[in-house]
Amino acid sequence: MAQITTHAIVVRRADYRENDRMITLFSPTMGRIDALCRGCRRQKSPLMAASELFCAGEYVLYQTHDRATVVSCQVSDTYYALRSDYEKLSHGMYMLELCGAAIQPGQENERLFMLLLRSLAHLCYGEAAPRRITAVFLMGMTSLLGFRPQVGRCARCGTPVLQNHTNDDTLIASFSPEDGGVLCPGCSAGEQCRLRERDVVYLQDIMKRGLASLDTQAECPDALFDALRALAEGRLDTPIRSGRMLG
Repeated sequence: MAQITTHAIVVRRADYRENDRMITLFSPTMGRIDALCRGCRRQKSPLMAASELFCAGEYVLYQTHDRATVVSCQVSDTYYALRSDYEKLSHGMYMLELCGAAIQPGQENERLFMLLLRSLAHLCYGEAAPRRITAVFLMGMTSLLGFRPQVGRCARCGTPVLQNHTNDDTLIASFSPEDGGVLCPGCSAGEQCRLRERDVVYLQDIMKRGLASLDTQAECPDALFDALRALAEGRLDTPIRSGRMLG
């Protein structure tokens, strides 16, 4: 029997037996960890908070063969305020489910872990619209998983998308989840997600500055948000059920 200590966040949970719960932890150094929380559903259990979605902290686990059991947790944040706002909660659960689908046991991914925690902090404590935060998260996550969206040149023919930048409302491009990025006018025929020039600038700013781009007032159009979701979910090839909560 080995004792493990790791920072982690709960991305999935399921009640088990009368008072226990199975949880999936996302550890920056160990990837996915499926663990048993014994007695956590009893009143006044010291593990009650540690078994809830969004709980982040330092977990102490006992590992035996292929099973881990939670011994204790020093909680750093529960993002509790998300529970009082349905829209924010929906976006937070969507991020958790995406990460739960992306991570693998034993696979280190510290950058995705930090992106998740910082995105949840913006959702919980910041003022930016949840859709804008999730759009940045989707761009960052797909990049970290090796599917970096192409936003500077056409994802199909390689033509530069912005050649004479005027930042107006002219439709100059489209976004294709199947091609993995922005398409130039010549390649945009039949695409549903049409982009104005300022939308392309918005995407390029997200790609360059990540969550720091939330300091602007730029909006994420509905069609573009849906296309970013389709890109991420298509690359994961896993149904993300919480996405239905986003409307």
